[in-house]
Amino acid sequence: MMTVLARKQGAAIVIRDRILGIFTDKGFTPVDFKVELAMKLAARLKYTPVLPAQEMEEPDLVRFLTDTTRL
Repeated sequence: MMTVLARKQGAAIVIRDRILGIFTDKGFTPVDFKVELAMKLAARLKYTPVLPAQEMEEPDLVRFLTDTTRL
């Protein structure tokens, strides 16, 4: 289960197993940032915040990232 904080077409900033990271179609990549810094960076990179944060399983997240009607 992952908590989605922000998304952009093909990528999302997520928390998985209490670890912050970036999820793409290639999988999960952990990052060594605090959530606050990651969200500031996400804003600069034009990620769309997901409010409220959503919990998703990996297959649902992949579908969510490829669904361009939700951007």
